[in-house]
Amino acid sequence: MSDFRDKCVVVTGSSSGIGESTAILFASRGANVTVCGRDETRLQRVVDSCLHAGQDAGHTNRVIAVPGDLTSAHVRVDTIKKTVETFLELDVLVANHGVQYASFNMDHVIEENYNKNMDVNVKSVFFLIKVAVPHLEKTGGSVVVTSSIASTLSGVQNIAYHMGKAAVDHMVRCLSLELGPKGIRINAINPTFVDTWIFRHVENYPSHPLHGRKYTPEEQGEVILFLASDAARFVSGECVKVDGAIAKKGYAKNFYQKRLDS
Repeated sequence: MSDFRDKCVVVTGSSSGIGESTAILFASRGANVTVCGRDETRLQRVVDSCLHAGQDAGHTNRVIAVPGDLTSAHVRVDTIKKTVETFLELDVLVANHGVQYASFNMDHVIEENYNKNMDVNVKSVFFLIKVAVPHLEKTGGSVVVTSSIASTLSGVQNIAYHMGKAAVDHMVRCLSLELGPKGIRINAINPTFVDTWIFRHVENYPSHPLHGRKYTPEEQGEVILFLASDAARFVSGECVKVDGAIAKKGYAKNFYQKRLDS
């Protein structure tokens, strides 16, 4: 079990799903945690859950919330600034925030939705990392980005989402070369269909070859913690599929049917 006592962690997109579970896991391992998201009410609930998880594990760690939309430059700056002001350092950035705005195929793509996919899933992630790098360099820190198995699979139902997540994967590979000399590692996870509200509209939910069930956000979070830990000290530039081999089996048909936010 990874030990994050006295480490300071930012988890974005943490008002629900993978981000929420990851923040709680970090807190249970002793980390001071900043949770970020657009819903202040849900964020406060996550803060309380993190504090309880830390206390239950015998820790006295602290947790703060920084609400806001990370497509705004000032929110990205405030998130990192408030973290460092509160905890005095930054050890781990988990860039988990993302959206799935339906863009369909080229014939039916809506430019506004295309731009939203790219702004949230690619641009805001890149520039959040940029803000965090000077602080991560001081601690020899780590970045973990939540991508998707969609990055490696061709699909026409939501082309902008596939394109954006493919860009995220290559961003991670490129930044590993740039950040390595600064002592910073960066990796990504490529989740599959996870048991969260975001996938509950899916019909004919594909079974996972490994366990024949949906994966939980906690199971994705455990991989994030591993990649952020000293146990993965020589792992960088990797995009790790956490999908139980579902990518080998094929992709769910008619998957992206609705506008989805996370």
